[in-house]
Amino acid sequence: MLDLDLMLLREPDRFEKLCFRLARYEFPDAKPWLTARSWDGGRDVVVPDVEFCFGGDPRRDVVFQCKFMKNLTAAKPKIAESLDALVKNGPCTARWILCLPVEPSGKFLDWLKGECGRRKIEWFVWGRSELLARLEQHPDLVETFFYHLYAELASYFRSDHLELHDLKLDPECEWKQPDAEVLLFSPRGHVHSADLVLDLIVRNSGTVGLAITQIQAEVFDWHWKPHGLPGEGLLFSQITYAVSIQNGEPGKYTARCEPPLKVKGGDVERFKIRITDTGYAWNGGLRVSLWAGPEEKLALPALRIRT
Repeated sequence: MLDLDLMLLREPDRFEKLCFRLARYEFPDAKPWLTARSWDGGRDVVVPDVEFCFGGDPRRDVVFQCKFMKNLTAAKPKIAESLDALVKNGPCTARWILCLPVEPSGKFLDWLKGECGRRKIEWFVWGRSELLARLEQHPDLVETFFYHLYAELASYFRSDHLELHDLKLDPECEWKQPDAEVLLFSPRGHVHSADLVLDLIVRNSGTVGLAITQIQAEVFDWHWKPHGLPGEGLLFSQITYAVSIQNGEPGKYTARCEPPLKVKGGDVERFKIRITDTGYAWNGGLRVSLWAGPEEKLALPALRIRT
């Protein structure tokens, strides 16, 4: 999980604004409570008319209360005041969510359960771990509220950004592609295991650069197909990473990208993948995947192979 000290926000207003922005992702209708702080009535952010089926209750508000305090024992009187103000404003709250910059202890949660139960308030706590889990999904907020730390924290947000922009067969290799899903071996010489060369462009749709470090090729659904000798192919000179599929034997084969291919945030990169040791006299499937670190994986469309 993202390791970030939320007390670095320093000011209660900044913490409240952060909680409001996170609340808006889950409740698009969330609004800041505009009444003066001393009379906020236990409300910092309000989501009006949310339908929760608590005992058949009608539509009610979801209310967020933000307490930017590290010492939760000292915060208890202020939290109790907020709960009293919430009750005083009438039975219009479906759920009250307390936002804290620190992780509440079990003892504190037991106390809060008793306070809310006595006032018959449905409650939930967004403590540090809950807030960080939501921040991991929204790196734009980390950059906004913790700009001076963002470069150091950027590695947490390198997933779900790599996408395929274009993929085609290199016209100079000894394979042909009559349709998008089938590759045919087209002999022009006397080689029985011609290299297959894929020309592709990938896009990094995120804001943080990443590096493709590994390529995986998987041969599946294999069966033998006898025929005559194929020919020799030519490769167009370009930056190319090679991975062997061991003469077309079924299995998964990987090769490291040396050097790794760096893809800047919001940019595209073009390169080629050479599938070597393709073998001869077999039909089946080929699936190629790109890896950028241990988490980021881009699977290219699977192809049917007919040698």
